[in-house]
Amino acid sequence: MKKLVVILYRGCLLMLGLCLHLSCGKDTGNDRDAAQNDFISAMQDEAYLGDAKSTLQVGGSDALPSLSGTSSLNVDKIYGDSVTVAVIVNLPKGDGFTLGIPGKQQGKNWNATFKGGTFSIKENGKMEGKVSDGNKEFTWDGYLSNDSAILTIRMKYLIADGNIPASSILTTKMTLNRAQSDTQDNMTNCNNVLWETRPVFNLYNGGVDLIRVPICHS
Repeated sequence: MKKLVVILYRGCLLMLGLCLHLSCGKDTGNDRDAAQNDFISAMQDEAYLGDAKSTLQVGGSDALPSLSGTSSLNVDKIYGDSVTVAVIVNLPKGDGFTLGIPGKQQGKNWNATFKGGTFSIKENGKMEGKVSDGNKEFTWDGYLSNDSAILTIRMKYLIADGNIPASSILTTKMTLNRAQSDTQDNMTNCNNVLWETRPVFNLYNGGVDLIRVPICHS
């Protein structure tokens, strides 16, 4: 009789442990689903790739002829809710620019706060903001969806930079589509897109970060 009681007791403990295990597994799954419903999880797997057209208005004169090239937008350097949005613009003859914008997610929203302003990507896809670093004033305006993006970045020279006089404005318009794989043809005249680590200008501290970005290999 005593042996039977011990066996039944052990069986109850086994069933209790199994129930707790199943319960914990179910709750963990729900927590995981909730955690993935945010800006980073929506952005980190694929980049946005496409065209770029840049126009420079020198001082108060008329704009110079536009230059066409390629562009990309992706995220990297993810630490908790902190994440950097990287913008790469490649123009002919090695021209173009890079921007790494460190910010934080708040649910499906992303914000980057600087002494000279803010950038944001709202849950509804609206991209807006203006930031001044003392030498240049950056503004961006656009819209981001799950499969495409349009973005205009304006860079105003507050002081002269080489042959570019103060008050000049570089306007770059980007038309982007969401990549489906590392090798899909998503850039103009590009047969192979691979992820590589490249130096990117950090808009927050004025330095350079090594950031994983999509690179076209024709």
